Amino acid sequence: MSIQLRNFEKVFEWVHKVLDYFEPYKPDTKSMVINYRNMNSEINILLHIPENLKRKISKVEIPAYQGFVIADMMDESFNRIGNLWNFADGKWKLDPSTLPPSEKYLVILRGKIPEDILTRIVRVQPAVNRDQTEEFDRYWLDSMIRNVGLLEDMWQELSIEDIGVRVRVGIERSFLTTVPKELMNKLKATQRWVSAGHGRDKDEVTRAWGQLRRASREMKISVDTILDIMYKLTTGETFANYLNVATPYSLGEIKREERLIGLFPERMFVDARTELSIRQPIATGYLTFKKKEYTQEVEKSFSDLI
Repeated sequence: MSIQLRNFEKVFEWVHKVLDYFEPYKPDTKSMVINYRNMNSEINILLHIPENLKRKISKVEIPAYQGFVIADMMDESFNRIGNLWNFADGKWKLDPSTLPPSEKYLVILRGKIPEDILTRIVRVQPAVNRDQTEEFDRYWLDSMIRNVGLLEDMWQELSIEDIGVRVRVGIERSFLTTVPKELMNKLKATQRWVSAGHGRDKDEVTRAWGQLRRASREMKISVDTILDIMYKLTTGETFANYLNVATPYSLGEIKREERLIGLFPERMFVDARTELSIRQPIATGYLTFKKKEYTQEVEKSFSDLI
């Protein structure tokens, strides 16, 4: 075995330890499904346990490496017999003589994949804004399974689900370039008044209050009304209308950046989700933000207040 393969097998070291305990039963089908987001994994192993072997081996004991559990077991007729396993003294234990008549059994293991190991299996490239036009911003999405050839030597099937690529979509300019001057003045005056109220400069408090009164005479619309519109325009449900994502990706969670540096949110956080497998180890594509359409909607929403 090459040094590269030995090093990569360390990623699945706990799995191989489990398989070693099943070696008398000739495990010959191995598949693994990993959820990238919550790091849960499920492994299916097909065992061959003829009657003579059941009599020969009186008990099976498997230490629970990395907290994995034997979630279930089925015979050839798909009867569930996972309850024949019991957990004691940090080991999963089975008396083979209690197994129903069958020669093949499917064992389902579940466990958690540590984050450092998961990043050695999957590479997720940070999204990059590759293309900006007057109408669109496009973000390049790129994720892949590392060392596919080595994984094929170890697994018949391996898939990673719920892979998320975080995209930071800039939206501040859509507000700064369209919100009417009167509304901007009201927001700036309110922001100054709130800031002065947290300080100790009494003169600044007086000046801020005067600016707020002048802005309020110019614009009767309340700040709460302005903020309600801003928040509506930055909900995930609304913002999704101005996004397109190319297959094999789909839209996941969408939320605004809550911390305000200026008057408006600087960006939206968008998760583009995909799945990878040994057969399809690479996922690339674009997430497109329909910037012009969104900016027009922002302008219309605030202009209606005037």
